[in-house]
Amino acid sequence: MILCDNFIFELQTVGGVSRVWAKNIERLDKIALDLYFLEGSGAKNNVFRRELTLTHPIISESSPTYVRRFLGSQIESDIFHSSYYRISKKARFNVVTIHDFMNELFPSNFRDPLLAYIKKRACNFADRIIVVSERTKQDLLRHYPDINSGIVEVVYNGVDEEFFPEPFTAPFVIGEELIEPQGYFLYVGTRGYCKNFPYVLSFMAEARKQGLENRLVIVGSNSLSADEYAYATSLGLSTNTFLHLYGINNISLRQLYSNCTALLIPSIYEGFGLPALEAARCGALVLAARGSALDEIVGETEYSFDLNRKDEILRVLALGFDNTTALTERARIQERSNLFSWDNSVQRLAEIYNEFNKR
Repeated sequence: MILCDNFIFELQTVGGVSRVWAKNIERLDKIALDLYFLEGSGAKNNVFRRELTLTHPIISESSPTYVRRFLGSQIESDIFHSSYYRISKKARFNVVTIHDFMNELFPSNFRDPLLAYIKKRACNFADRIIVVSERTKQDLLRHYPDINSGIVEVVYNGVDEEFFPEPFTAPFVIGEELIEPQGYFLYVGTRGYCKNFPYVLSFMAEARKQGLENRLVIVGSNSLSADEYAYATSLGLSTNTFLHLYGINNISLRQLYSNCTALLIPSIYEGFGLPALEAARCGALVLAARGSALDEIVGETEYSFDLNRKDEILRVLALGFDNTTALTERARIQERSNLFSWDNSVQRLAEIYNEFNKR
């Protein structure tokens, strides 16, 4: 019996980790495995869980999440695969998926040491540790030098089938907004410290100085804070520079990726970087920062920022976005995106389960 622990759905109503888990179990559910799912009553508060119709049996849990987080699963199984750092002392084998080391590298509140503790406990208890990038593997082995590197395996995330190029030659509508193709830079996701959003604002300011009138379309997260607006104003950016879109679906996101001048993702740290992969699949230019898992998505490119060097924004702007160089880069990164597939990822998970079942 393989027990997939849907605990992450009770911790997030929306979020990258729960989205990745949903993509994995959606495909696992279609494979002929002796598969069960474990979840509490709050799981369907998660937007990605609500979209799933699982055909394999679901085992319910009823105690509070904080109790179950520390006690782990009380269900006997052959394999227990945790979505978010739980363990099972009643399973023959434990598998855990690790996405990043944000809590350890960039702690920002009282929860981070606690999450770091339960992550380490899960890794120490695991028979196989799945990581989503080589960067995350390196971070894991650096933080946990006693872990046997032989049980750590990279299984990359994939990209949804809804993402493919959909270029327009005329303005298109997202919500109630009229969007000009190639008339905007795009930013997708949250804006915490590691996302390096001030660098995005600096890029926009320099682009304006170079004569580019492109707006910045921001998808998701909250409205710009007072501090963010103050910094933008200090750089000479007006409120008309920004267009913030909320609650858009994958169809609209595909259209935004496909028609942007470039996606801006100059993160200081990423365990993977799903927006970069989605944008690449849609044929967009991806302006990423070097030094994190984003390197594994975008590969070797002059369109990445070296955050340790001055004048990188000027250098990237000088490459241009509407020329042969940019066209070649779009084709290269779109081709590279084919290295990442949910089907391949889930097939490898199924193989890992079968390897344990044969022991």
